[in-house]
Amino acid sequence: MIYESTVYPGCTEEDCAPVLEKASGLAYLPSPPAGEGPGERGSNPNHFHLGYSPERINPGDPHHRLTTIKKVTSGSSPAIAAIVDALYRQIITAGTHVASSIRVAEAAKVIENTQRDLNIALMNELALIFGKLGIDTLEVLEAAGSKWNFLPFRPGLVGGHCIGVDPYYRTHKAIALGHHPEVILAGRRINDRMGAHVAETVVKLMLQSGIGVCNSRVLVLGLAFKENCPDLRNTKVADIIDALREYSIRVDVYDPWVDRTEAKHEYRLDCLAALPDPGTYDAIILAVAHREFIAMGPAAIRTLARPKCVIYDVKAALPADQVDGRL
Repeated sequence: MIYESTVYPGCTEEDCAPVLEKASGLAYLPSPPAGEGPGERGSNPNHFHLGYSPERINPGDPHHRLTTIKKVTSGSSPAIAAIVDALYRQIITAGTHVASSIRVAEAAKVIENTQRDLNIALMNELALIFGKLGIDTLEVLEAAGSKWNFLPFRPGLVGGHCIGVDPYYRTHKAIALGHHPEVILAGRRINDRMGAHVAETVVKLMLQSGIGVCNSRVLVLGLAFKENCPDLRNTKVADIIDALREYSIRVDVYDPWVDRTEAKHEYRLDCLAALPDPGTYDAIILAVAHREFIAMGPAAIRTLARPKCVIYDVKAALPADQVDGRL
């Protein structure tokens, strides 16, 4: 049995194996019994082995696909690891990396996403600081990026089924072992509040522009957790919408990529079926940089709003001088 789910180190063998044993009536054996070759059932069919190869999928990315992303493989023993690796090598053209144990492979997957989460959290905290200083964050990052070893992370909403969730697997295990993971949890706190920050910033911009907030109308462009992708799982755009509604703002959402039935089921949102009529909104938030929105450009987006309006760009995807604010 090979697991691909992201889990904390030890989960596959310590938690999953007993469940499989109980459900199947078979015994978990980390390595093949003496005298039995790897992968053979021999005279004893009442056992099973475990492998672990964490998925590495990038939704919406046409270039980095299953076969073109290097795969980490592992098994409960060197013999089982060899079987698991040989299986994946049949289709993974990018090659494989055999970890020394299942626990190592589990830990590697968790820190892949934790590292990205923390780097984005750093950019988000810097964006909060630069906002108070009146400095454009993207300009700062472009200047810093002129150094060869500067990492090109950007601020933004951290949603989806991986980056915003997986760090909690590691922190759960760390706390169980008596260690409080301060840095990881600090990054999570920063990223989890960015939706509310966007909403608060838009409200402030509206007030500064003399736009009444109560019963105003705001259009949110994009609901998916990332651009050019229909995936709604754990999207932090929902946090923006919830926070805006706390100000008695009427919020409409349009996303040509997502399934409107799924949006209704998961978030109780009635997404618009098409772009709304011009001159309707007091503020527009570009929350997801879908190619359709970028193709529209800031001028076409602004036609959807009233003459006095606020355009806020969460993704810094539009020219800075064409919007009223951006993260």
